Amino acid sequence: MTDAELVSRSIAGDRDAFGALAERHRSMARRIATTMVRDAETAREMASEAILQAYLSLDRLRDPEKFQSWFHGIVLNVCRAHLR
Repeated sequence: MTDAELVSRSIAGDRDAFGALAERHRSMARRIATTMVRDAETAREMASEAILQAYLSLDRLRDPEKFQSWFHGIVLNVCRAHLR
């Protein structure tokens, strides 16, 4: 299933679909966070926070096909907020 299909199902209330999205992009989130915060445990926390933020904001995603880049931005913002 594509990201866009999973996003559509998630917005419709399918939690398993969002779980699949989260698992698909979790490693990317951890890599970004590790690069930014330089601590593996903090990076895991930042990745989890980004996943939560994405879940809570999913209805604001304008183009479901761009989930990955949208989520990438969320990870960056969560890490930046932590570093401030």
